[in-house]
Amino acid sequence: MQAIASVFTLLLGVVVILSGTGLLGTLLGVRGQLEGFSPTALGLIMSGYFAGFVVGTLLIPRLIRQAGHVRVFATLASLASVATLLHGLYVTPGLWFALRLLSGICIVGLYIAIESWLNERAGNEERGHILSAYMTTTLIGLGFGQVLLMAGAAENLELFALASVLLSLGLVPVAMTRVAEPPIVPASRLGLAKLYSVSPLGVVGCIFAGVGSGAFWGLAPVFATVIGLDKAGVATFMGLTILGGIVMLWPVGRLSDHRDRRAVLTWACALAALGAVATAVAVALGQGTAWIMAGGFVYGSFAFSMYSLAAAHTNDHLDRSHVLEVTSTLQLLWAAGAIVGPIFAGLLMQRFGPQALMFSIGASALVPALFACWRMTVSAPIPVAEQAEFVPQFATSPAALEMYPEEAEDADDADDDDDSVGRGAVPDEK
Repeated sequence: MQAIASVFTLLLGVVVILSGTGLLGTLLGVRGQLEGFSPTALGLIMSGYFAGFVVGTLLIPRLIRQAGHVRVFATLASLASVATLLHGLYVTPGLWFALRLLSGICIVGLYIAIESWLNERAGNEERGHILSAYMTTTLIGLGFGQVLLMAGAAENLELFALASVLLSLGLVPVAMTRVAEPPIVPASRLGLAKLYSVSPLGVVGCIFAGVGSGAFWGLAPVFATVIGLDKAGVATFMGLTILGGIVMLWPVGRLSDHRDRRAVLTWACALAALGAVATAVAVALGQGTAWIMAGGFVYGSFAFSMYSLAAAHTNDHLDRSHVLEVTSTLQLLWAAGAIVGPIFAGLLMQRFGPQALMFSIGASALVPALFACWRMTVSAPIPVAEQAEFVPQFATSPAALEMYPEEAEDADDADDDDDSVGRGAVPDEK
């Protein structure tokens, strides 16, 4: 608890900022539907955020090294706040895409700054606790943002203004932190071909986790609106999905510490697909909202574990000194999938109706499940005793992985490692 208390102001800033971004993401889907934007147009707009995520991941560390954490953080928070207001002032698809791109750059930059500060404060024995608290805090902030959707009318500027205010307020506790500014170390990345040779399932799992996540975050509010849910219903559907992720992330992860992680990933993906498909079937058959809400909860309970399990499985096949290098690559693969997800799902929704979103999300979860089944037939598992401890992860920024519990103790040995990535004689998924 003392470790968490020492970074309380940073975590408070995360909750406030992500409440604003969570509110904005859902609000855009609802407002866009009310304005008559097509699902295809909304899918393209929402993909802009994840494109900004990629650009920001590559650009922001350089800016922080030049100007410092506080200046860059304040600049990005201000730009994100302005972009949020402009969404409400000028409701046009082209401008919304540009603003989502800018928002993605700003938000990933805020992630990088906050996570670097958290890493600076985390001692070796505290890293796991701080990283877990941070990941839980991100979900709480996003979940609270869904509740705020009921604070005003989507047709007016007030909810956009509220989201803008939250982004600005989140700057206050972070900018006032007494934690020293840490140096930003350039994040090296592993080539895709080499990473695939180390862990094919990790690569496939992260890409399709991004496809499903991008489609869900971008278009689930549109789906909920089109099927007739009011604002409270949209907020409840989104909130229950996030709640499922909060409730089940740790149990699923802990189970994977004591089983073949590929089997746990298979079941998690299959159950996420089941929840998504059940939601789509409930809509197609005209079932009540209770079935839709239950399907969303089941989907979130297991879909939010997909990226963490895929990344943990990949890390099981690595020399520990390569965790940051590989995870940075996995995050970009996730983002690439998240760019494609809402575009593809938007096209399907426009052609086949709103339930096509949940069918496509279910399919994106089923692909890694089937791939994992095949991998288990052609390669032996890593012994459970040799698996690294599960650490919850989301694709925020590579700086978060500097808090990885084993990273600090392995860093001292990094200079003695050779260029090999795999575990000795196990270069691939054996």
